[in-house]
Amino acid sequence: MAELPPPSAAPGAWETIVDPEQAFSLAVPRGWQSRAWLAWSGPVPREVATATSPDGATALFLGDPTIPQFIDPAAVAFAPPPGAVVRPYTPIEHFLPGYLHHRFGRLPGFTPGPMAPAPELSRLVGQKLERAGAAQVWVTAARIAFSFDEGPRRPQALLFGFSASLGGIWFVDTVGVSTLGDPAAFAPALLETVASKQATPAMHQRQMQERARSAAQHRATMQSLATNAAILRSNHQQNMANLQGMAAGHQARMADLHASEDARNAAWQAQQTTQDAAHAASLRAPDDGHRRFLNLIAEERTVIDAEGNSHQVADGFDRYFRRRTDGTWIGTKDQRDLRALPGVNPDEYEEVKIRV
Repeated sequence: MAELPPPSAAPGAWETIVDPEQAFSLAVPRGWQSRAWLAWSGPVPREVATATSPDGATALFLGDPTIPQFIDPAAVAFAPPPGAVVRPYTPIEHFLPGYLHHRFGRLPGFTPGPMAPAPELSRLVGQKLERAGAAQVWVTAARIAFSFDEGPRRPQALLFGFSASLGGIWFVDTVGVSTLGDPAAFAPALLETVASKQATPAMHQRQMQERARSAAQHRATMQSLATNAAILRSNHQQNMANLQGMAAGHQARMADLHASEDARNAAWQAQQTTQDAAHAASLRAPDDGHRRFLNLIAEERTVIDAEGNSHQVADGFDRYFRRRTDGTWIGTKDQRDLRALPGVNPDEYEEVKIRV
């Protein structure tokens, strides 16, 4: 395959895609099978995307939903937020080799290659963080080669990673390319794809609204504290009335938080439905040599029902069953069936075949 020109050099060869939640956009090669989505694996969502060439010979991937957010032990005053890991800042050259083996070591014929610095990625990430308003930024970046077997073919891959510290909080992310050709030829285009990734206007507006809401809450809290101090200086009865008012305000805020969580869950369900439909269409392609590799990135498996329709399901099970009435999925391990599961009628389910 010929070298892919970057978007800045050949904009007509590229197109812009947006994730189903309308949170971010990025440029991908026109005509490729592309997918972008938000992965909610912690307090901060991960932006993930994949793109596969029409002949199945090359795949680009951006982001990894399995990497948590990290907090330096010196910055932990209370319990860390859910999903965060307490760990001292680790430069990428000490993080990437172990991550490579953990994430891709189970691929057939996996063979790691040499690692080298990636100053172009370090500059790119640093500039993006500074434009976003980050004050204390420290970025290290590197790339490492590896190869694996995909049937009779042996793709060559190039994995880029960066580690960015924002003071007490730091994070790691990865991007890469896997191809039957030379992965280094796709590196410039891959990095320009990373550079093209940005928040959508709708997401930017939501971020501004969230900042305004937080500032208003802070002002309301400070005003409430001042009022409380005055009430405490006056009499106990007024103080109790104020405390009751604060309790009512707290209930209202909790109601808002629950409503926000319900809305996010509904958006996630809609996203999953959209992604399933997109996967069903893309998996009918005659040549999809990177399906196993992309499933590994997304932590998914591909299954086929009795009508020949393809579905994406969560990885980690040996058998999968689909309820005919509502499409609910059940996965079992150790080749078990549904007869031993309490409250489950096996006659309502059909077993599907695992494709990859």
